[in-house]
Amino acid sequence: MIDDPPPSPCTKVCSIDRRTGWCLGCFRTGEEIGAWPALDTVGKQALLERLADRRRQADPS
Repeated sequence: MIDDPPPSPCTKVCSIDRRTGWCLGCFRTGEEIGAWPALDTVGKQALLERLADRRRQADPS
């Protein structure tokens, strides 16, 4: 079984929050955005999990 890599978390809302350093759309840092294409499937899945945590931190409700 071939694992397809997950799609990019980009939401086309590209603006970096100066306080957190995270994109307001996808919650990645500039470094993570640049590294995305080179990550393997496991790396992309791990990053997506971190992004979910960041999203919860940004909106704990």
